[in-house]
Order: sequence, then structure tokens, then C-alpha cells
Amino acid sequence: MVNRMQMFDSKDWISWSPHEALAPEFIRDVWGEDPVLVMHANGNLEKYGKWMCKIAGINGGKTYEINVQYRGTDIELNGLNCYVLLTWSDSEGVLLTRDYLDQAGRLDDQWVNLHRTMIAPEGAVHVEVELAFRWSASGTIVWRRPSFIEKQSEGSRKLRVATTLINKFSGNRNDNLAAMGTILEQAGVDRADVVCLSECVYEQGCEGRGYGLFGESIPGTFTNFLADYARKYNYYIITSFFEMDGDVLYNTALLIDRAGHVAGKYRKTHVPLDEAEMGVTPGREYPVFDTDLGRIGIMICWDCYFPEVARILTLKGAELLFVPTQGNALIQSLARAIDCGVHVVVAGMWGENPSRIINPQGKIIAEIPEQTQGIVISEIDLAESYYQPWLSVGNASGEARILFKQERRPNTYNYLFE
Repeated sequence: MVNRMQMFDSKDWISWSPHEALAPEFIRDVWGEDPVLVMHANGNLEKYGKWMCKIAGINGGKTYEINVQYRGTDIELNGLNCYVLLTWSDSEGVLLTRDYLDQAGRLDDQWVNLHRTMIAPEGAVHVEVELAFRWSASGTIVWRRPSFIEKQSEGSRKLRVATTLINKFSGNRNDNLAAMGTILEQAGVDRADVVCLSECVYEQGCEGRGYGLFGESIPGTFTNFLADYARKYNYYIITSFFEMDGDVLYNTALLIDRAGHVAGKYRKTHVPLDEAEMGVTPGREYPVFDTDLGRIGIMICWDCYFPEVARILTLKGAELLFVPTQGNALIQSLARAIDCGVHVVVAGMWGENPSRIINPQGKIIAEIPEQTQGIVISEIDLAESYYQPWLSVGNASGEARILFKQERRPNTYNYLFE
């Protein structure tokens, strides 16, 4: 075990840069009672360097909590210009994985804490802690108080996820409710933790499409119907319906919790022209919902065609994305899973295998053919890692859900807003 002060022994930390011409100024100092490591850019944008410390005695498969604090001045974009990387290796020095720490939040007006609790890769006996600073013409970064502590394993985070398919409609809302009820009963028998129904099943096939001809408030007949099943079987339900809020009509996704309460709602932000001409108003927010399953984000149908929606939800902490839809191209949902490195659960109506569950590497792990009305369940583990060789990090394995957040360049995206 390496404690904080051992990691900050000056003999244990070395400076590194790709080339001496790119090296920032490296300074060892003491602020108050804290030894600190300082890096200064000296006015050149191209500067790139690291303080590095190699820790022995790692046990692969064990859980470790890592924290480092930093303070930056004149840094254009903290998440990109300064970062902490953990490079894990085996007894032969072969690199296994490389992992960023997450920004955990500000301690005060000056210091920011970077944190991560993670399982060391199997076979690891060393980890190199890299405190990096780059691409900031006038910035200075100060590092202090790194800690690396073995923790009790947090175990798995398994849940049973159900997606569904209903695509036969009589034109009567009560029949639609009956079809949903059959599937929700089966989800209960199959011990689902969360059930995703397709987009607007309640109104599907009914006559009279248009503003003022349909739409219910919350609570109402439909929400009460869903609540009864959620309470009975102790699961979450996700679906969308047309919500009337005063004089405004929305396509709204509901999250019903295990107790039958409305735990949250998301109003479809990307409304296709067909719905707009029916009088549907788009939502303006991207909520992420905290549940005992994990953090959930929801997109509705057309939303999935716009990568910004999934990106915002995962940047806000969503670990699992649900897509109630009438049908979208397979490639769209595969791309959203790969883009963000999270599971994506799609409940569709029409098209080739319209309802599917996709893992963070874009592999379909469960699906329902168009001609089969019903339900499919997959057990997933939100604690499981999905590493890929050479994914950004060189001759090691990286994980998309962290890499894609960390290596974005939002300061270059201004054109998107013009």
C-alpha cells in the first residue's frame, strides 16, 4: 500500500515530456504543509508534460480508490488541459489498461478533486500515476494530495432489463392498454427490474390525430395504469405518451418507479415535422434520473438520430440509455451505444428486429423480431468494464465511456452554435 506522503516523496516522482522542446517548466515546492508539484507552460501552447510515479504491490482484481487535487490558473479547458491517468502493467512490464480519473467536483473556489474507484485489471502488479498538463499557452497547474487506497470491493451491479414489442393495434385505447398489460404481466413473471415500452403505444392506431384530439395529464388514466403494474411487480417502467399540460401538448417519456410513483419525465426535444404539425411542442431539457438501478437517461425516437442528445445525457452521468420509439435505423442505436460507451435499450414497433438491447461496444445482446409481439430480457452488469485494445491509449486497452468524455474538444465546436 502506498500512502499519500510516500507518493509525494520527491525521489518517486519524475518529469516527462514527448520532447525537450515541448517540456513545460517543472517545479517541486511546498505550500503550507503540503508538498506540491507545479507545471508552467511558459507562454507556449504546444507544451505537454507529466509528473509520473510508479507504484508497486498492486493486486489485480482488487478495488482501489484514487484521489488527486489540482489547482489551475489561465487554463482554457480544465478537463482537456490537465488530467490524471493510471497506466496499469503486469510483472513483465506489459501495459494492460490506461484509465482517466473523473472530475469529482470543486473543493472550494480554487482546488478541484479528481476521483475514481475502480478494479485493477487482472494480472496488474504496478500502476503508474500520471499527472499531466498540456496545450495551454499561459497556464499553470499545481497538484497536491494524491492518495491510492485499497478498498472493499463494491461488487456487481446487475439488473434485469426488459425491452418489448407491440405492433398490432385495433384502433382502441383500451385494447392498447390490454396489450401492454399482457406484456407487463410477463415482465413481472420474468422478474424484470425495468421494462421499456415503445413510443406512444397508448394512442397508437387511434383515430383523431391532432391538437386537442388526444393527450392526457399527469396523473391520468395511463399513468395510473402503469403505476399499478410497477407496484405489483416492483419494477420500473419507461414509455412515452402524449401529455397535455394546460394548453401545451408534449411527447413525454415517463419513468415510473417500483412504488408506482412518477419518478421523472422527459419531453421529446427533437420533434419531427409530422408531430410538430400535429401541435406537439418540443421539450428543452435533458434530465438524468437517479434510481436504485443506476443513473438513467431517456431519448424518444427521432432524438436518437441526433448524437448530441445521447452525448449530453452521458456527460450528465447517465449509465444506461432507454429509447422508446416507433422505429429507428439499427445503425443509429448501435452508434449511440458505441459513441457513449453505455448500454442502449430500444423498444420499437416496426422494422427489422425493432426492439433490442445493445452493450457498450455496439453488440446486440437481445432483440425481438418484427413479427414477434412480446418481451425479451437481458441481465446486464453496470459495474462491468468494456475495454478495447489501442482505443486512444496506445499499446494498452482503453474504455470508451471514460475516454470519449475526457478527450472531447468542446472549445473547438463553436461552429455547431453558429
